[in-house]
Amino acid sequence: MLIHYWDCKKTRQFISFLRNEKRGIEEMKQFKNISKQYQHGIFWGLTILGIKILGSVPQFIELIYARNIYPIIAIINRWFAALFPVSIGDLLYFWGFAYLIYQILQLLIQIKSPKEQFFKISTFLLKTIWLFYLSWGLNYFREPLAKNLHLSTEKYTAAQLLEVTDSLIIRTNRLQKQLTGNDSLAVKIPYSLDKILQKTPEGYRQIESYINTKYSVPCIKTSLFSKQISYMSVSGYINPFTGEAQVNKFYPKVFLPDIASHEVAHQLGYAPENEANFLGYLAATQHPDLYFNYSGYINALYYFLVELRHYDSKIYQTYIKKLHKGVLKNFKEAQIFHRKYRFPIDFSSTYDSYLKLNNQKTGLHSYNEMVQLVIAFELQKEK
Repeated sequence: MLIHYWDCKKTRQFISFLRNEKRGIEEMKQFKNISKQYQHGIFWGLTILGIKILGSVPQFIELIYARNIYPIIAIINRWFAALFPVSIGDLLYFWGFAYLIYQILQLLIQIKSPKEQFFKISTFLLKTIWLFYLSWGLNYFREPLAKNLHLSTEKYTAAQLLEVTDSLIIRTNRLQKQLTGNDSLAVKIPYSLDKILQKTPEGYRQIESYINTKYSVPCIKTSLFSKQISYMSVSGYINPFTGEAQVNKFYPKVFLPDIASHEVAHQLGYAPENEANFLGYLAATQHPDLYFNYSGYINALYYFLVELRHYDSKIYQTYIKKLHKGVLKNFKEAQIFHRKYRFPIDFSSTYDSYLKLNNQKTGLHSYNEMVQLVIAFELQKEK
């Protein structure tokens, strides 16, 4: 009986131990969950703080990242991506969005452990953000191109805007007449899209000594999502993860040489849109091919006319009348494209917010700020 009693006592103690152990395990799990919450909060906080700090030291970004680290990353990425005939960046985008949608759906149907699913999504987004900035995005925080090219940053005058707009109209009209033989005919580029993309790097060879940047290992492709991005009014983009320049194959061909040149500027590490627009203009207008010249001038002229319309609508109307009918027909092609792919949802506000988050305070208007750079460049040439 004594032995039996002792055994029962031991059994009760063992059961009590197991209960305490189970309770301890549950407490540990709860502690780990709380710890994971804190970790995610800390990592997100450090990410936001890190971006803010890096955004405040453009000299450091320019010297360490933009001039030394990024060029190596870019060449390796373009070399690898160029091995494939299709855009691996687009395939990566497709996988990333599909994965994210799947995980969000899993979060919605998870009953027992929604926190775990939330942390999984949070971790994926956090890693994506870090990869974005390390592979390309830090270029948003480098020193302004105007500083490196010694271009004036003073706001242009109305007289300077009118003068350069007049000059662009003269050059555009002259090229239109030269390429068509008739001032009423729209310019039609005779090359295939692949040929345009192959010829694009030549423009950067013409200006590499001026911008002190060499474009090697070209990688320019048509987007696999050309139809989809047409509804978003997107003519081209760079994939920051693979370094591929992407062009919308459905966009009117006459604008594509300048668009491709714009995306190459992004590949070279010039992230702000005004700078990419300006370098695309330089590369296209300095290109040995006249069709590239025309594409560069007509794209620049568009932004100048937009600025002129904001300045004085009556003067704008008089300048429109100076354009050859053939030039107006080329502008009409872009209008028809945007009308054809009009979508009820406006995506511009999302992209505007993205630009503002990445050191472009004026958002979408930063595209038009290339006008300042072109005018400063023209003034620099006159000295």
